[in-house]
Amino acid sequence: MIDILLVDDHHLVLDGMRALLSQESDLKVVGEARNGREAVEKAKELKPRIVIMDISMPEMDGIEATQQICGNKKLKETFVLVLSMYNNREFITELLDAGAKGYLLKNTGRAELREAIHAVSAGQRYLCKPVQETMDAPFRSHPRMEGEGFVSITKREKQVIRMLLAEKNSHEIAEALHLSPSTVETHRKNILHKLDLHSTAGLVRYAMERGWSLEN
Repeated sequence: MIDILLVDDHHLVLDGMRALLSQESDLKVVGEARNGREAVEKAKELKPRIVIMDISMPEMDGIEATQQICGNKKLKETFVLVLSMYNNREFITELLDAGAKGYLLKNTGRAELREAIHAVSAGQRYLCKPVQETMDAPFRSHPRMEGEGFVSITKREKQVIRMLLAEKNSHEIAEALHLSPSTVETHRKNILHKLDLHSTAGLVRYAMERGWSLEN
């Protein structure tokens, strides 16, 4: 019996996944989480074999939650299988660097989901065909993908990002965070460099795709 923790911030997705997996005699859903922070806590408590992880969630996104679960020495027997709507190299690379063993898209069928669960449970990597094609396609090399691995965003940098999401300018952010405008601008440039982004608009889109907000 393979114990599974479901992680998604949409109730309908969780209900649908639970109903689908309940039809498999050798799979058992032992818990659910609706954000990354709850996922980490539930993983520590339940120690499931598989965590089926979404990416965009409040409080903590799926990338950070995956990193924390896969980096926990007490969860060596727990593997993360990502189930996402995003099929782009950035997300795939970040999740795999964070420790995920598999990556599926949300249009995956029941048979492939079952196959992926069993492969990941056996410690094997599993990428669905469209994701594998994305990873195999030629791309412009970037240092962040050549050895730096998972990109760590500091607490202060996340504060700056969330203020940008609230459409604050550098002076307003500086006042709110008790920083100088030049320091805020330095943070913004560092964030863009870390994430290989080229504009504040791209940064805002990046943050929104992860479910970040000013409140969480």
